[in-house]
Amino acid sequence: MQIVSTLLFYGCENDMMRILSDAKALHSSSKGVRISYPDPSDKSVDIEGHTFKKNRDDMKNKIVTYLCFLITMAFGMVLTSYSPMLPSISKTFSLTLTQSGFIFTANFIGFVAFVLIGGVLADCIGKKTILEIATGGFAVSLIVFPFSNNFSVACLVMALIGGFGGIIESITNAVVVDLNPHKASFYVNMVSIFFGIGAIIGPIIAGAVIALGIRWQIFYFVLGLVSAVLTVLLAIEKVPYQQNEESISWPIFKGLVTDGRFLLICLCMFLYTGSEVGSWGWMSTFLKENMNFGIFKSGIAVAAFWASVTISRFMCGYLALKYNTKYIIIILAAFASLFVLLSGFELGEGMMWFVIIGLGFSFSSQWPLIATFGSQHYPASAGTVFALLVGSGGLGGMIIPYAMGYIGERYNTRIAAMSPSILFLVIVVVFIFIDKTRRSAQL
Repeated sequence: MQIVSTLLFYGCENDMMRILSDAKALHSSSKGVRISYPDPSDKSVDIEGHTFKKNRDDMKNKIVTYLCFLITMAFGMVLTSYSPMLPSISKTFSLTLTQSGFIFTANFIGFVAFVLIGGVLADCIGKKTILEIATGGFAVSLIVFPFSNNFSVACLVMALIGGFGGIIESITNAVVVDLNPHKASFYVNMVSIFFGIGAIIGPIIAGAVIALGIRWQIFYFVLGLVSAVLTVLLAIEKVPYQQNEESISWPIFKGLVTDGRFLLICLCMFLYTGSEVGSWGWMSTFLKENMNFGIFKSGIAVAAFWASVTISRFMCGYLALKYNTKYIIIILAAFASLFVLLSGFELGEGMMWFVIIGLGFSFSSQWPLIATFGSQHYPASAGTVFALLVGSGGLGGMIIPYAMGYIGERYNTRIAAMSPSILFLVIVVVFIFIDKTRRSAQL
């Protein structure tokens, strides 16, 4: 997601440089001349007044950028807290393992539907406005979630949390790029870092909450209040309207869904996202049953997983500048298959911690690298490519974690923990042979 947003910036770089050049020429030749702005609400001012306005707008842009960081961090905390919270949520609603897996399914049903709707609405009313609505909806859903009186209501609210969270994940990067076009890569990377911070501290705090005997509902209620405050602060700061240039192109959509190579890329995104969500989502439950980890220690394990993911993403970002993306994906997927397989064996605690760290390092950059691979091979349709890849990943998040819960209940949790191993091997095979598949004649 972040890589596609960065590509959007580079696509309009020439226009931005031209505008800057014109502005410099105006400043050098018209000092003291009064100028007019297209916006009717603006008054004609001199250059010094224009400089003041520019500085004020820059400050507003930075404030909104920092709010995007905090919103992304809150989203990361919520998303990764599901793992240590899952046993307590399951106990509250008296769920089986299979039923517990439907929590992830509900979350990603909302994710897929809302991301597509949010993208269309962003074309009409602007990205920041959509982000405000999504953050507000996210806050309200988190506040309501603790008051769910049965599992059906809880799943409905979970779908809303996943849906609004999906818009947050997809739109924040685009907003940050719009506000900081000259340092787009830096700020997109900062969004990823803040998500990583949230993903690390979320499970730790969630595990501590349960270990201290505090009800899980309190955790989500407080995060809802925090998100509500962030929504208000975001709405207060006004920035210029930004038109979304990356909407879905239906003619290109038709060509992509009949293109064999692109469908294989979508398959890999489906398998990866589902396997990743299933692995960290069930991690606390499986560690509790198979390794006798307490809730707090399980939360630390999920945090360690996300810490290794974050660190490895920096390393893979550097490697991607030097080596072919395809080969990095193959190596990561192969190691992911190995570590997922090992996670189901009876291991000592020290070895299990090694496996958890290994899972994080091998999972780390597969999502952005698969997305990059798709964008590189279909550069003329990056927006549509990205929408379809996000949708494919969301479908994986709906189905695979639920299937892992069913396997755990039907057979045992060790087999369930190992089951994504074969899916990563499929990714390896696909990327070994993907260059031999044909592209659609329409693309």
